[in-house]
Amino acid sequence: MMLKNSSNSDINSFLSIFKNDLECLEFDGVSLTVRIKSQITIYTEVIKKLFSNISELPQNQIEINLLSCLVEKTFFFFELKNFLSNYEKISEDFDQNRIIVLKDDNDYILKEPEDTFDQENLVLFNIREYRLVLNLFLNTPEFTTYKSRSDDLLTIISKKNGVFDIGYKFPQISFFLEYDLTGLHTRIRNEFKKKEFIQFFKEIVIESIFNVDIENRFNNIITEHNILLNLATRDFESYVSNFAFDKIKSKFKDEREKYFESIDRNIASIGKQVISFPLTFGATIFASYKVKDQAGFLILILIGYFLYTVIAFLILNMTAYNIKCLKDDVINEENTIKNSYNVIFKEFEPDFKKIKKKIFNLRIIVYVLFSVLILLLILFIIYTLINLKAFDSVENVLDFGIIFC
Repeated sequence: MMLKNSSNSDINSFLSIFKNDLECLEFDGVSLTVRIKSQITIYTEVIKKLFSNISELPQNQIEINLLSCLVEKTFFFFELKNFLSNYEKISEDFDQNRIIVLKDDNDYILKEPEDTFDQENLVLFNIREYRLVLNLFLNTPEFTTYKSRSDDLLTIISKKNGVFDIGYKFPQISFFLEYDLTGLHTRIRNEFKKKEFIQFFKEIVIESIFNVDIENRFNNIITEHNILLNLATRDFESYVSNFAFDKIKSKFKDEREKYFESIDRNIASIGKQVISFPLTFGATIFASYKVKDQAGFLILILIGYFLYTVIAFLILNMTAYNIKCLKDDVINEENTIKNSYNVIFKEFEPDFKKIKKKIFNLRIIVYVLFSVLILLLILFIIYTLINLKAFDSVENVLDFGIIFC
């Protein structure tokens, strides 16, 4: 059980002791056995504040269960191999976790919550990027056709080169000390949003690492990622510029016509409501004026106008919903072209601006009509109440006259 009131000072004190006054003796995958060089009682108390499961042994030795840390979201490991084998357990909240990797030479690697890449914790972030990219490959069906986790193997298929196996044997720790993989997962994830890009990337990967041993192919992709991505980007942009433009333009032209037709239908619907509101209100006022001396008819007309307002409100709300759906469709279409075909997006940008401007104006009109509809109902209620009050006043005068007589 983790204690939320444990302070960072406990961690700092322990790390200071570890670096200067402890000798690492043995690690069994869970527990670390150390020898305290001096101030045994004081240092033992410091360790007890930080870990719930420790055993005091002869010859100034202490066995510490590294999994029993009392500080919330803080995880201790011994050597990077131990961190690697337990990475999946802490990967989900990696950014928020404090990670401390103790080393046999009494040094340590520390990553604080919300830390970013720096030279001291680079290896931890490199491991994270490596695993994120691997998971992205494995879980992108457009890239990986078949995967065998038991064999550490994924299979891709390209139109040009056919079936190709990529092994992902985990490299030595030194691998993560040689490179800076900052932002690699984000870059590949963004590129993979373009489905055509994935096909070009597969072709480049196969042609570039064909002669590499199967088990080391994924590692080679990681080390050569910048070149591979740049080559795939070059081929993709060439494809978009030379071959896809006319197709995309034709498709967008059809979509644009549909958008404008939808806008015109909504304008027609709104136009009918714009005409019907004053006519209905005028007819209602005229009818109520004719029967202003008859309270029953006034109330009946008020109920009828209220029901009309409810129906008109629902119809107007449906129109507003249609406009919202149209707006969402346009934004999705815009983002698709921007993300997938950014090279030619500028060709379509003016059209998107026109469509969004019309949709914006339509939404303003609908909001105004909502306000007018509610205002007219309030005005008619006030008008009816005034007439009913006047009617009651006349009745009271007549009743008083009859009684007086």
